[in-house]
Amino acid sequence: MPQEDLEKDEDDALRKFIDRLETWPEDEPPSTAELRALRREIRLTQDDRDKLEILSENHIRRARAALDAGSYDLAAAELARAAQLRPLDPRPKTELAGIYLQRSLERGYGRNDRTKAIRLARKALELNPGDPEAQAFLKEYRQMNADFRSARYRRYWIPGLAALVVLINLAVWQRDWVVDFITPSGSEPVSPTTTAPPAVTEGGSRDIGVNLPGNGEGGVETEVLRSVIGRRNDSSYVDIRGRISTPATTVGAMKLVVRGRNGDGQAVFALPVTLRDESDPLLRPGDSQAMTIFRWLADDESRVDSLDLEILELDILEDPPPYDPTEAEMVWDVPRPDGAGLAAEVRDLQVYEAFDRQVVVMDLALSNTGVHELSELSVGVSLGSEWTPSRHRGVGSEEASLKRGERRVIPVAMGFPLDADLENRQVTVRVTEAAGTD
Repeated sequence: MPQEDLEKDEDDALRKFIDRLETWPEDEPPSTAELRALRREIRLTQDDRDKLEILSENHIRRARAALDAGSYDLAAAELARAAQLRPLDPRPKTELAGIYLQRSLERGYGRNDRTKAIRLARKALELNPGDPEAQAFLKEYRQMNADFRSARYRRYWIPGLAALVVLINLAVWQRDWVVDFITPSGSEPVSPTTTAPPAVTEGGSRDIGVNLPGNGEGGVETEVLRSVIGRRNDSSYVDIRGRISTPATTVGAMKLVVRGRNGDGQAVFALPVTLRDESDPLLRPGDSQAMTIFRWLADDESRVDSLDLEILELDILEDPPPYDPTEAEMVWDVPRPDGAGLAAEVRDLQVYEAFDRQVVVMDLALSNTGVHELSELSVGVSLGSEWTPSRHRGVGSEEASLKRGERRVIPVAMGFPLDADLENRQVTVRVTEAAGTD
């Protein structure tokens, strides 16, 4: 058989295998026996298996990039494909469960997405009963759901109580008519007893101080710009915004712990926070990253007088992998704010050939070279005018602004047709939104 016919047969086999996998939904994957039967029916070569692995990894990369850009729908679609291509792998199912839960919170705690999230997490736990990520997800969900149920019941209870108070006050105001109505003729009226309405606690927030024990250890500096604790919809929360920077070290994964303390210094709560994991771009010397921590609290926030923010785990790379950065072309598609300046550095650009497209991934380091801070920044990244730029958010309105001289790193993933020529392409960064502060 000619080589080209053999390659076509292999591609047809892989496509058929993928089409059959996609007949199972991501939360109801094939059983081990069904998958074994499918593999016996469609015999894939090692090259096919490698392509399938690359394709699933690219879906995961694009999902994480879409999630960073705030696109829950695109992230969910990409991870759903990855979960179907890896039916016995719990990881994409757990990540997809997290996206569904975040989308549910964004849309008023919708039941449909929450149900999908729980089914996926439970399926991941069935595939690997010891999976710590699935166990942690279900535990956090149960706590959060209990808090929301409690808040919902209080929302129904308070209006009912208010209506009862109104009726009591109305009865007191028209007590003569009420007494005449319920008292038999000739009997002595009985003086009504007035009951004061119970106090209703209103929601609100307050600034709170944050201690940074061990700040600077390991070569990581933490800066807190805003710290708030309060109550929303009858549920307590903590909200911390700031940035981390690495003046002289290279940092990978990073976990923090937030502790709330009362006036006596005793811990009221302790919340572990994964700020960075293995999928995030490395922070090399001089890089920074926005820090956004929002968590619901099971404890009453009124008991908390101060917060501690401390590094729990830190992956410092003593011998980081080498890289050859290149400068990207900067184009302003919006009026440039007075005194604003921006430079972009491309790191670790890689091109993967997936089954149905080419995928380009890179780390993009954005540096503020102007005289003012940038409070909002969105960019479009492209490799040529014939394709639509891939949109990414560099600085969000709820994040720490990009200071003068600061360099912030964001991951970028883009898809291109299989026949696209990507060799020796200049990376262009187009500024599509920018706002500065004095």
